[in-house]
Amino acid sequence: MNEIVKRVIEHYKEPKLELEYSNPFELLIALILSARCLDKTTNKITKEFFKRFKTPCDIANSSPDEVNMLISSCSMHNSKAKSIFELSKILCDKFDNKVTDDFDELIKLPGVGEKTANILLAFGFSKPTIGVDTHVARVCKRLGISKTTDPKEVEESIKSICEKQYWVAFFSGLILHGRYICTAKKAHCDNCFLSDLCARNI
Repeated sequence: MNEIVKRVIEHYKEPKLELEYSNPFELLIALILSARCLDKTTNKITKEFFKRFKTPCDIANSSPDEVNMLISSCSMHNSKAKSIFELSKILCDKFDNKVTDDFDELIKLPGVGEKTANILLAFGFSKPTIGVDTHVARVCKRLGISKTTDPKEVEESIKSICEKQYWVAFFSGLILHGRYICTAKKAHCDNCFLSDLCARNI
């Protein structure tokens, strides 16, 4: 196993997200809200949001204005409210009030890109996928795993060094690593367990 992969999955032993959810529907909404919004803020919003809305049809039977009101403390709440309302109508009408686990169908939903779809499949449906967010892309480039931060290139670079069974553990570890150690503002190399393998230091 690649040494970087080995160290990351050993250090971050339990693959996890810092978003709070109890089913794929809640995770999907949380992922959409979390874009450019702190997980702490997202969790505060969803705690109240899911008291009102339990299923996609609950949202579809409400209104975009009500959704917007409940998520108003989130960045880009107007566009997010529109996406959440529209995708909920699709899930209610086309997918029997459930979140589909089909990647191609997920990325057709308003507000759902490949990153969101892959993270949803990984943590909502336990499927081996690779979710490339800004943290994963930044850390991979700094470590020398990928040459750029392009999500597709990063995904393919991860696949070239990491066995499929470890994809979720690895990318979720990189998210936490990028959030707390290899941060956007500063790489805390003195506290990094990968510093001796990092392309920046070799």
